[in-house]
Amino acid sequence: MKLNKKFSLLITTGAFILGLSACTKPTHETQTIKKSDSHIALISDVNGVKDNSLNQSAWQGLKNYGTKNNLSEGNNGYNYFIPKDSKDYQASINDALDKKFSTIISVGYMIKPTIVKTAKNNPHKNFVVIDTHAPKLKNVSSISFKNQEGAYLAGVAAAYTTKSNTVGIVLGQNSKELNTFKAGFIQGVVTTGHKLHKHIKVINQTVGNFSDVNKAHDISQEMYDKKADVIFQVAGKSGQGVFKAAKEVNQAQPVKQKVWVIGSDEDQTKLGNYQAKGGQPSNFTLTSVIKSADLAVEKLADETAKGKFPAGKNLSYGLKNNGISLVQGNLSYHTWIQVQKAKQKIIYGKIKVERSLNNN
Repeated sequence: MKLNKKFSLLITTGAFILGLSACTKPTHETQTIKKSDSHIALISDVNGVKDNSLNQSAWQGLKNYGTKNNLSEGNNGYNYFIPKDSKDYQASINDALDKKFSTIISVGYMIKPTIVKTAKNNPHKNFVVIDTHAPKLKNVSSISFKNQEGAYLAGVAAAYTTKSNTVGIVLGQNSKELNTFKAGFIQGVVTTGHKLHKHIKVINQTVGNFSDVNKAHDISQEMYDKKADVIFQVAGKSGQGVFKAAKEVNQAQPVKQKVWVIGSDEDQTKLGNYQAKGGQPSNFTLTSVIKSADLAVEKLADETAKGKFPAGKNLSYGLKNNGISLVQGNLSYHTWIQVQKAKQKIIYGKIKVERSLNNN
């Protein structure tokens, strides 16, 4: 009888455990993203998502998020919208809203006023601005980058590379956001120049927009004519004009007499491919300052889909958290080592990089 009681107890206990297991959902199911809550749209600037710059990087991050979570590219998963011009921002945002996207990510500081206005009128939708700070609203977040840190490293690279002791920087527009690049670059050049006991002249000029390739070309050509042998371009699609000017100069002279371009936002090495005088293949992209917008967008999208949208927060990315970086590219080994030393000093606070030339 004792044996039977034990056997009966085992059966009862086992049945209870099986019943409990049947009523409990597996952990992985509770973490599955609801597709209806994870539809995300990207509003690029007028240059679209194939600009070899910030738009393309942000779109890549959204694609990575969609692929990882088995979402389809299109209006039932994730998609992008390209405004025809700066007056078309609202229409593109409205288009995304009409297609029931729950989160809308926008690229660039120029679209911020339209995004903020739309967010106030659509409190149940999430909005994100990239490359600028947004006001603290319950349904708005921003992703910003410490542009000055990457630009400082570009300045170090330019100072060690220049042979003419003249370098340049071409900006897309004159704005608070882009002036952080100019401040960091000039500080990096001047500080490194003092270290090397030489005076390095920095020429700077603004295109006026992010899509005028021809004007950027003419500006750069003038800089090269003034003996600049390294130009840092921070001009979006306009920056392609800088590469065009450098290619024309380099094709007409031996490979050892090369002028250089420093890219921005993405690794722009491929834009520097050319054939030197005599037919020798080479490359003139010295290095590129990279903003990891792809990683930032993917992370934000993941958190949002889990119900953790960072409302009212600015997500700041710099050298310390790998949001800004410099590729080795065509830098000499000695220059690369100096760049890495400067990077560590910035991270540990031994070098303070200013956001503006007047220290404001």
